[in-house]
Amino acid sequence: MTLFRRLSFQAKIFLSFALVIILTTGFGYLFLNRAIDQEFENFVQRSARGQANVFADLLANYYERTGSWQEFLEKLKRDAQTGRRSPFVLANRDGIILTAPSEKLIGQKLSENELKSALPIIVSGQVVGNISVLSPTRWRSPLEQEYARFARNALWWAGLLAGGIALLIGFWLLRQTMVPLRELNAAAQQITRGHLNERVRIHNYDELGHLAQSFNEMAASIEKSEKAKRHMIADVAHELRNPISIVRAGLEGLMDGVLQPTPDNFAALHNKSLLVSRLVDDLQQLAQADAGQLSIQKQPCDLRELLQHIHATIGVQLEEQGVKLSLELSEKLPLVEADIQRIEQVLLNLLSNAARHTPSGGTIRVVAQKLDEGSVRVSVCDTGLGLSEEDLAHAFDRFYRADKSRARSSGGSGLGLSISKALIEAHGGRIWADNALGGGACFHFTLEVLTESSHSGRALAKK
Repeated sequence: MTLFRRLSFQAKIFLSFALVIILTTGFGYLFLNRAIDQEFENFVQRSARGQANVFADLLANYYERTGSWQEFLEKLKRDAQTGRRSPFVLANRDGIILTAPSEKLIGQKLSENELKSALPIIVSGQVVGNISVLSPTRWRSPLEQEYARFARNALWWAGLLAGGIALLIGFWLLRQTMVPLRELNAAAQQITRGHLNERVRIHNYDELGHLAQSFNEMAASIEKSEKAKRHMIADVAHELRNPISIVRAGLEGLMDGVLQPTPDNFAALHNKSLLVSRLVDDLQQLAQADAGQLSIQKQPCDLRELLQHIHATIGVQLEEQGVKLSLELSEKLPLVEADIQRIEQVLLNLLSNAARHTPSGGTIRVVAQKLDEGSVRVSVCDTGLGLSEEDLAHAFDRFYRADKSRARSSGGSGLGLSISKALIEAHGGRIWADNALGGGACFHFTLEVLTESSHSGRALAKK
């Protein structure tokens, strides 16, 4: 068993094929050999019985003329010396064999079954003898033995030929199966060594072909994730390097006396430390989202009340920048099932993004309406220049900015939209971006409407 485990997969499959073929061929040989023997015996017995009926009448006439078997037995004995033997067994009325194809049987007694199946020789209404056809298990003629030997040899060679052909076909099929598996194994080893661009050829469209296609898709996904990870690490290092360098330079300036310990200098250093802290917090949220560990506390949420609160909080600040914030809320806006603080964070991220791209004198519209499929859609639209096709494709990528010239100090960390996407998807909703017909970009997200079942279930859980 240990040796079998150490064999290669190809060797195990081939040995399994060989074992199945050998067993099938062996059992097939035994079955066919037995069936041929049985059918041949039945044929011989039926043929001999038909001849025995005629022979019984002749023997009855002979006994009636001579009154005994003496002369007949002597004639059979002389025929036996020349090699001619009777195919029948002649026994007296008690079943004692008088003559038979084999001398070893003479003097023996027929069995009860043989005696019952024997043809009685009747003379003047009395049984004077029995003529029987021996079972092949007791005697078989040289011709019959030759035929049986020929049949067994033919079956044996046929079995060997069929088994050999089956082994060759199995080996060929196994090679056809093993070639793509070897390529998959080689490609997997290349990927473990860091060659993420490795792919396998798709030879056919069966299960192995689907496996190869899935492997290529997996490899492409790993390569894409690895590139994204490297870019993210580079972006994180870049984003942290600038504020940390400024803080370090400022502290060294204060230590060397180059900078004066004024409130303005301390405030500038404090702002940079806040930028680093915010970036670290954003990265931590994304890491939790990737691990599926975002804490979402769903409860009944009144979007109308939440949006009005946000409007009252930041509406004045936007008006000071020359940007108008307008709310367009449906009259019958239902409650949604959401984490209020998380949804407020999403709205603030979207509003902050819209404010950066809305020129002075522009407007930011927040629209909330109920959809037919039992959800609410919230849209945040600005009156900026809109987004290009590339920007729409990468709007929610980490550290992506549509305006490449914008500094992080004024343009954000580039993680706000990524965090918003993670939060909405954690709620079971959907978030996307497009361009408004009248110009500007729109960001939309959906939330599920609060149902009676979910509300009552939550109430029972609290109890």
